[in-house]
Amino acid sequence: MKGKIDKYGHLYIIRVRAEIAQFCPLHDNDLDGRLHVCGDWCPLFGEPYPHTERRNPFNALDLSTELTGKTALSLCHTTLIFDEFTDEREETNENI
Repeated sequence: MKGKIDKYGHLYIIRVRAEIAQFCPLHDNDLDGRLHVCGDWCPLFGEPYPHTERRNPFNALDLSTELTGKTALSLCHTTLIFDEFTDEREETNENI
């Protein structure tokens, strides 16, 4: 699966024909019927991180992991695993 976070922090999944914006499943529609785009404005929207898997999932005592070369993104209901992922947001060095 391919995906991206655009420069505004909105999540898109890239399909064969287009980039499809993902909408928030928890947020009610506005009074005018607009949906809210899934994005980094939400406290349940995680930061992308390198995906790992257990080296030996059949051995409960072996907890070692290895990188898969994929990117994971934790959201409110699930964690998405992307084969290709782009984060277009600009880095900020502001102290909070």
